[in-house]
Order: sequence, then structure tokens, then C-alpha cells
Amino acid sequence: MKKNRARKVLKFAVSQLTYPRDPKDFLQVFHNLASARYTRGVVSRVVRETSDTATIYFRAGDGWTPHVAGQWARIGVSLNGKRVWRPFSISAAEGHDPSITVKANGEVSQNLVHEATPGTLLYLEEPSGQFVLDETPASILFIVAGSGITPVMSMLRTLMPRRPDHDVVLIYSSRSPQDCIFHDEILELADQFPGLKPKFWFSREDGRIDFSETGDVPRLCPDYQDREMYSSGPDAFVSRVQELAVLHGGESRVERFDVTRRTSANGNGEVYFSRSDETLEVTGADSILEAAENSGRQLPHGCRIGICRSCLVPMTDGQVSDIRTGDLTQDPGLVQTCITRPAPWVALDI
Repeated sequence: MKKNRARKVLKFAVSQLTYPRDPKDFLQVFHNLASARYTRGVVSRVVRETSDTATIYFRAGDGWTPHVAGQWARIGVSLNGKRVWRPFSISAAEGHDPSITVKANGEVSQNLVHEATPGTLLYLEEPSGQFVLDETPASILFIVAGSGITPVMSMLRTLMPRRPDHDVVLIYSSRSPQDCIFHDEILELADQFPGLKPKFWFSREDGRIDFSETGDVPRLCPDYQDREMYSSGPDAFVSRVQELAVLHGGESRVERFDVTRRTSANGNGEVYFSRSDETLEVTGADSILEAAENSGRQLPHGCRIGICRSCLVPMTDGQVSDIRTGDLTQDPGLVQTCITRPAPWVALDI
């Protein structure tokens, strides 16, 4: 009790000396994880997984919430003097220092894979996402493709040591053995925990997985209909898994890593930015966010695939269509610029 009172008195005294700044603003001169405004992380090590993929381990500062296996977090890096954010699935087991496993696709992921070293500073937002395990799952089937293994690896690293007898089948599709992230570790887990049964599928040799009722999934996992099903990977891939599950009255929890988009049948559209009184033409193949970036405008964004909702802006007039489904939104309100385009005209309050 006395220690708590003394700590509060000391904190008050220090805050009077640093007013109007927060004491943490000065602490970060000596400790790079301290910040009064946002959570920071520092890279502790980098492990190469494949030629274009790396796992970035980091220590998180004050404000970080421990993740649940399967969740993702927005990670920020400094590029050309600007802080740029992207969402990444967390690959570490629950209760361990966080890590993200990154494939070098975009500017942020390329920076992390090729430039990050121990000591690199990261900016962090708290973990989020609903692609998580039930508390008491029965037998499980994971069907993943490519870097979709990342959140599932967090689940496997968490689940198998807790329940060594758990019955888990993993169907993991990648282009080749060389492109198969965590290949050796998955085999080691299977040796340690016989309940884990991995089935590797290499599309360059085997072609695409046949998701029909008499196709490859029943052959690789005959009792798939009786299992809790989870799928992670490209949109087209997990959509096929969902369709297979629905055929038998079930469902599959999914995590999409990209967006399958439709080209607008109406051609180009226009977006009006009311605050700057400017109009921008948007092609039938672009989202509002992409068209804005192509013109040199910077709009808020994060994941770019409709997950994190960081790109929400107010729509005051007109309508937009969803690039994935073609569905129209006509009522004024918040719209996601990363997955919408004008249909054919829209006014945004930005």
C-alpha cells in the first residue's frame, strides 16, 4: 500500500516537471519502447523461412495486449519519412513474445523481409480478429494455402502442447517444398504429437486441389465432414473450402489473405472530394483507394482487403459498389475505400 502511494506521488512530481509533455515522451530518449501516444515494438530476431518469407520476432512495449492464437495485428514501419501500416497474422504461440511471418509482396512486407534486423523499431496496434479456436474444439481439419499457414501455425503451436492427444489434420497447399513455410517444424510437431497429421500438397507437382465431394479432400481426410473446419489463404481458395463445407450442412471458419474482385460493367466512375472540391476519375478495375493513390492523394488505409476497416470515410451522396460482390451501397454513411468504387459517382467528405 505504501509502495503504491509512493509511486503515485513520484509520478505526480515527475509529471509536474515535464508538463505539458507526458513523462514517457522523455523516457523514450533512453528506452525506445516507451511512448505516450502509441505502442512500439523492437525486432529481436529475424528467421528466414523461404527465399521470400521471414519470421520477425519482436518485443512489445506498454499497451500491447497478448494475442489469441489465430489473430492478426496492424504493424507500422517508417518508409520514406512516412509511417505505413499493414495487418499481419501473428505466428507465435499464445503466451510467447509475438512474431509475424511475412511474405515479401508489398512495400511494407518487402521492407520487413529484406530490411528488418534486431533493433528495428515497429509501431503496433493491438491484436484483433475472430479466426480463433473454440475453447474445447473436437477433431479439427485445417485447410490452408501459401502464407495462410501463418495464423494456423500460431494455433498449432498453442494447441498441440496443451492437448497432445488432440486429433488434428492439416492439409497445406503450397507451390513446392521450397515454398512451404514451416515445413520442417510441422513435421517435427507431428513427430512429437502423433495427433497432428499433416498432408502436404504441392501444386506444381499435384495441380490444384479438387474440392468436389469426390475429390482430393475426402481422399486426404475421409472423415472431414465430422471435423471442425478452418481455412486460411487466398479468397478463391477459402471460398471453395466454404462451398464444400456447406454441401454437408456445415461451415468453415475462414481467414482471407486477398480479395477476388469483379471488374465494373459500367466502366469508369467519379469520386468527388468535398473538402478539397476536387473530382477524380476511377477506372472500372480500381478501388477508390487505388485511384486516389495513383493520383498522388493519401487516404487512410490498412489491410487493403476489407478486414481492418481503417479506410472508412464518410459518403455524403451518390453510391458505391463492392469490388468483390458488386453489391451497391446507396445510403449516406461510412464506406471502405479499399473495396469499393463509384457506381458511377460518389461524394466523400474528405
